Amino acid sequence: MNVTSSNNTPLKASLIIAVYKDVEALHAILLALKNQSEKNFEVIVTEDGESTEMAEYFAKNNAILPNLHHLTQVDNGWRKTAAVNRAIQSAQSDYLIFIDGDCIPRFNFIESHVQNKQHDKVCTARRVNLGPIVSKLIRKKPGRIKLLENRLFYFFFALPLHIDKIRDYEVGFASKLLHFISRNRYLGIMGCNFSCYKSDMLKINGYNEDLPGAGGEDDDLEWRFNGMGIVTKSIKFITPNYHLYHPVQRHNTEVNQAISRKNKEKKQYFCLNGIVKENQPT
Repeated sequence: MNVTSSNNTPLKASLIIAVYKDVEALHAILLALKNQSEKNFEVIVTEDGESTEMAEYFAKNNAILPNLHHLTQVDNGWRKTAAVNRAIQSAQSDYLIFIDGDCIPRFNFIESHVQNKQHDKVCTARRVNLGPIVSKLIRKKPGRIKLLENRLFYFFFALPLHIDKIRDYEVGFASKLLHFISRNRYLGIMGCNFSCYKSDMLKINGYNEDLPGAGGEDDDLEWRFNGMGIVTKSIKFITPNYHLYHPVQRHNTEVNQAISRKNKEKKQYFCLNGIVKENQPT
């Protein structure tokens, strides 16, 4: 059952943001969330660590949103899966939306995910990967993201955006027509932009915390969803977000993939080291 928000209306969703020390990017995200078309949601910032930077930020900005929560854990190497699982467990809404701590949501991001929710479906979308110059400008003045949300401005600035090495440019054209054309194309899960019912996530016990590396953890989530009869639903072009540039950071991806292959052979859809730390589902 959904918990009510501060204005006594039911929470429509719990937005989970996985972060690591990047206070500047998080601030831009939270400002974008203040301007969402849907207001009745909670935000869970789940930190893969317990940095002084984040602690100081929340001490000064905890009231930036009405339903804002900050979770931490011991900084013991890359453990995003554990951080996200903790947030899933604490979520007060029955519907979960996931983004990364460097992805700024479009103004109708929450509303679009909620409008498309279905049991036994994972709504999947994509992000615009901004270049270094534009990312730096937005970090300095987060309100500039509104320019990219304007399709006319976005179209006319295509050339400078491409010179700045933007990737997945087409995702930025939020369009029901483009979504209609592409809606039946397969679109896998990316941790930066997907959503599902909490009950469906609990069926697979969340992320597999046995995966030690960065890369492949979303693929692992997807095949386990599929094994439980929960399939993806593309909402590409309806609800993009904007990824701030940074160098790609991947490690132990091959280890993750090897673990996933072994579990897939065993049809281990309910992971043994997830939200519930037991050998059997409850």
